[in-house]
Amino acid sequence: MENPSQKYDVIIIGGGPSGMMAALSVMKHHPEFSVAIIDRTFELGRKVLVTGAGRGNLTNSNLKQHPEKPYHGNQEFIASVFSQFPYDNILKFFDELGVPLYEEKKTNKGKMFPVIDHAKTIRDILLDEITQHNITVIVNTIVTAMSRQGDKWIVTGGDVSFSSKYLIVSTGGRTYPSLGSDGTGYDLLKSLGHTIITLVPSAVPVVSKNLLSHLLQGEKMNMEAQVLIDGKPVSRATGDVMFTQYGFSGPAVFDISRDFSVRINREGKSDTTIRLNFFPERTKEEVRVELVKRFTKHPDFPVAHCLWGLLPQKIAGAVCATAKLPIEMVAKNVIDEHVTSLVTILTSFEAEISGTRGWNEAEFTAGGVNTDEVSPTLESKKSHRVYITGEILDVDGPVGGYNLSWAWATGFIAGKLQ
Repeated sequence: MENPSQKYDVIIIGGGPSGMMAALSVMKHHPEFSVAIIDRTFELGRKVLVTGAGRGNLTNSNLKQHPEKPYHGNQEFIASVFSQFPYDNILKFFDELGVPLYEEKKTNKGKMFPVIDHAKTIRDILLDEITQHNITVIVNTIVTAMSRQGDKWIVTGGDVSFSSKYLIVSTGGRTYPSLGSDGTGYDLLKSLGHTIITLVPSAVPVVSKNLLSHLLQGEKMNMEAQVLIDGKPVSRATGDVMFTQYGFSGPAVFDISRDFSVRINREGKSDTTIRLNFFPERTKEEVRVELVKRFTKHPDFPVAHCLWGLLPQKIAGAVCATAKLPIEMVAKNVIDEHVTSLVTILTSFEAEISGTRGWNEAEFTAGGVNTDEVSPTLESKKSHRVYITGEILDVDGPVGGYNLSWAWATGFIAGKLQ
């Protein structure tokens, strides 16, 4: 790109989803303004590329009513944001870009994808819009300082300084540091007096030393996963659970991992347990009846063999090993105590969670700028004409397009410069 002018009406720090949306919103509401996006990486929108496993999970239909409910954070603040740019506006925004969305039905979780199922095309369309609106893009530039000089903001990046009347900080959280979000934006906002709620990784694999994970590395099964803190149930999710060499991963684990992460990484506690149910649609008694029926029908089969079909072969063997049943034991020698042990493992297997994986393996950041210090217009209460958007705020949602929805909504509102 050509060397940009160093003076702009608006500078946006961070060219992720909320930063790009903020830039387009500025041009919609203030077409006479000059706008620059400064990004630390070599291109904008790299986080869009990885959403929905490359397909582009852009929003979620569950935001139609009470959109604040799925999110962690100040519910009143979140509701205010989505009252200004609701779910229907997100659909309309993409429809006007020529990108109609559809709801994925196979998971029945409200995930909304572009009909082309291609995140890169979405990112490229956004880039094209930025080019069409003559928005200056400055890449490979790390912003190291922001300071007030009269009625202007001075932004320093490397050995270059830029000035603007308005700043929009859209630097993202700490997840996917390879894509540009390394958390430096928090330091910039701390320098302006903002409070940062301790950051912890969310939607992240968890660490647990247990026999099932050891025996079943790389295997997965649809089941219910539940968080226990100090022995009390906190949250649960149903979906694929993957057994790994370090513990557990998969969509169901990602959905509940925030509670583990906050308890362990922020609060420093070591009282978290995961409870797994292989058959969430059945009661314990129904599982017991099914086992007894199988053992009765095939008295000379090995116990694990009797579970084939109910479970994959490898998982059946691991369950029996965890129940301490000898590998050579046949069904006719099973006693009630063995059945009880199997039912317990199949419906409420518990393992201590000792930690989470790190930022490179997390999808979202929990924590961030305290929203009590941000107005409903996204303007900082600490610094006039500084706006804050996206994941850098202390708001985070579950997997499924919620965090991108937050990025679109906050970016659009900030771009109004109210």
